[in-house]
Amino acid sequence: MQLPELFRNLFGLTDESLIQRLSAQGEVRLLKKGHVLYREGETPSKLTFLIQGLLRGYFLDANGKDITDCFAFEPGSPAVACISLGEPASVSIEALEDSQVLELPLTWVLELLEEYPQLYRTYSFFLLQALRCHWQVKAAMYQYTAMERYQWFLRAYPGLHRQVSGKHIASFLGMTQVTLSRLRRTLREAGQLQAAGGE
Repeated sequence: MQLPELFRNLFGLTDESLIQRLSAQGEVRLLKKGHVLYREGETPSKLTFLIQGLLRGYFLDANGKDITDCFAFEPGSPAVACISLGEPASVSIEALEDSQVLELPLTWVLELLEEYPQLYRTYSFFLLQALRCHWQVKAAMYQYTAMERYQWFLRAYPGLHRQVSGKHIASFLGMTQVTLSRLRRTLREAGQLQAAGGE
């Protein structure tokens, strides 16, 4: 897919002047499985979007333990490591499989936001989506039992359990791998794992 088509199809942009300028600066990059795109504490110089593949955001806790914070798996998902553009990354971003991303120079995009209302609206939409996702995860972590969290994960991230290791899923859901294995076994024995898109 050519860059102008990406901007039209993935982001719904219609301003041809904006599309042409973004296409002139955009670059498609291939990431190998295990590649760390950004590291916690670094200030990203690029704005990155997933085209295909699977990315994971993670951070280290006080004991140096790797905690999965988020996943990007839908085409067009921003691979953003911080809330405000231009700030140091609050999470590291890793490719969980060979992936393809679209990159744009960050400072240049910030300038375009002032010039193109459509780009600003798109940026605002991504912020709202990120906030909605954040609150859904937070609600699941504090209001659901371990079983309810896993069932929520199966609904919210359909099919992702087949691509992501149990270690990363357990970390994301705030439980041990032993607990996750027990939950999977319980659902499998009840015949509910297949119905939920489980196996």
